[in-house]
Amino acid sequence: MKVLVYFHERYLAPSGGPSGYLYNLKAYRDQIGDGEITFLNPKEFHSSGAFKVRNRLHHIFGSDRSLPENAERVAQVFFESGQKGPYDLNDFDIVHFHSTADMFTQKKNLEDYKGRVVLTSHTPKAPHRELIEDVCTPEEYRAHKELFDSAETFDEYAFTRADCVIFPCREAEEPYFHTWKKYEVLRDEKKILYLPTGAGKCEPGRSRSEIRSELGIPDERFVISFVGRHNEVKGYDRLIALFGKLENVTVVCCGNKGRIDPPESSDWIEVGWTDDTYSYVNASDLFILPNRETYFDLALLETMSLGRSALISRTGGNKIFEGMEDHGIYTFGSDDEAVRAVQFIRSEDSAVKSEKEAAMRVLFEQEYSMEKFYGNYKKLLDRIGKA
Repeated sequence: MKVLVYFHERYLAPSGGPSGYLYNLKAYRDQIGDGEITFLNPKEFHSSGAFKVRNRLHHIFGSDRSLPENAERVAQVFFESGQKGPYDLNDFDIVHFHSTADMFTQKKNLEDYKGRVVLTSHTPKAPHRELIEDVCTPEEYRAHKELFDSAETFDEYAFTRADCVIFPCREAEEPYFHTWKKYEVLRDEKKILYLPTGAGKCEPGRSRSEIRSELGIPDERFVISFVGRHNEVKGYDRLIALFGKLENVTVVCCGNKGRIDPPESSDWIEVGWTDDTYSYVNASDLFILPNRETYFDLALLETMSLGRSALISRTGGNKIFEGMEDHGIYTFGSDDEAVRAVQFIRSEDSAVKSEKEAAMRVLFEQEYSMEKFYGNYKKLLDRIGKA
């Protein structure tokens, strides 16, 4: 069986979202030498001459160069959807897409594709809503509203055309019901399959003491770490509100700043983008995931591999971790509930806390390691291929 993961290798990175998810998948594939799964790459995949010419002519004569980058990308997706190429998908038994926009670019090619089409969407809300609300600026949206709104077409096509739609768990579908009225109508129960996400085991590049020394944080200080985009869906503003209700706590945030300004406090530290996220999480006492909507957060699995206590919102895919306090994972609904949880974790006996974090690492190895994930993925592909 030949499977194409429709994602360019050059975009893989140890980060969040599909690029991080697939970075781990490819790394494990390479480790075990599995020849059945292929990613887009410059050695094996070359655009046809005809496609290159059409694309070039469109760029010169057909594209609107006054469009900002995000709007231009939407327009380009529509253009590519009507073109044959650049690759022959019929060389593969299964094509697995990891974005609705990527799948829409292949609309013409999928008209005569004989294999099975699989979609994993990844986003913590309907993809076109994420584009409008979290990617483009309000000014961009107002200036090109009709074009951005038309991106809903990508989602409609992808969820309808896919033979199978993979979610990490049933709860991970919640954001789609919440943010997209059409989802309930378009959703086909017979297409839905579940595959729990996996992650590679994380190793901190620097010690707890090194990080705390760098940031000027005393060793006895209680530190909460946050990783991800600084926006509403990730709950960054919610974390700011919680910070205002806590005393004698330092918050360390990894990730680029967004449109929400951080508090002006010496106890709020913005690290910015870093490729050493694990060291900062490991140097904290508690990892927090205050998402308003949750698909299935890779950062939580990476935290589990480190064995660091976690406090997560009771939303979407996070819900499968309810009742796992004995593994160092705590869930919350209201802000007051979150505050009480932080106070409990701070007061917990250190030996008990260590036992729970050890149990968290065991849970990761048993259920969410790449070995476990890859084996489950291959079984699911085999099932899809035989359907």
